[in-house]
Amino acid sequence: MTDTRRTFLRKLAAAGAALTLSRVLPGELASAATTGKPWTPGMGLDVNFTVATQASGRVKRPYVALWIEDEAGKTVRSLSVWVQQNRLNPRWLAELRRWTRQNADLVSTVSSATRNPGTYAVKWDGKTDAGKLAEQGDYYVCIETAREHGPYSLVREKITVGTSAFKKTLGTDNDIEAASVAYGKA
Repeated sequence: MTDTRRTFLRKLAAAGAALTLSRVLPGELASAATTGKPWTPGMGLDVNFTVATQASGRVKRPYVALWIEDEAGKTVRSLSVWVQQNRLNPRWLAELRRWTRQNADLVSTVSSATRNPGTYAVKWDGKTDAGKLAEQGDYYVCIETAREHGPYSLVREKITVGTSAFKKTLGTDNDIEAASVAYGKA
């Protein structure tokens, strides 16, 4: 029985050490074993989405976050964040639950003013938040919206970025009435 406990504790300690190293070491060192092919030069991902055009009554401008995640759910690139700009810590920013959990410290660097409901387009050039080119592979496109006294919406869909162009229609949710991506020549 003692050997089993010791073995378990050794495995637990090794797993804890591996997790700690993956969080402490810079991204390049932590992911050295999983290095893939680099992003194809000259290619870009266009994300098109429509927010709350069918809403009725007194509609507040939505807070919107659009970002790219890796398969582990970690933010690769925050593409666009629309939040109220007249306060340092906007009251409703926390309603963008998924984006804020990892990226709240980026608000002052990536945010822009809220916008009226409508259709918008954002382009990802393949660069990470650190300014380096991402690798080819699987990513998640995430679009999150929230409004004061309004609905919460989240669309999170997987895409595979490689050398071939593609188009994909994403799902919808409450205020996100339409969303699509197109990967091709920038």
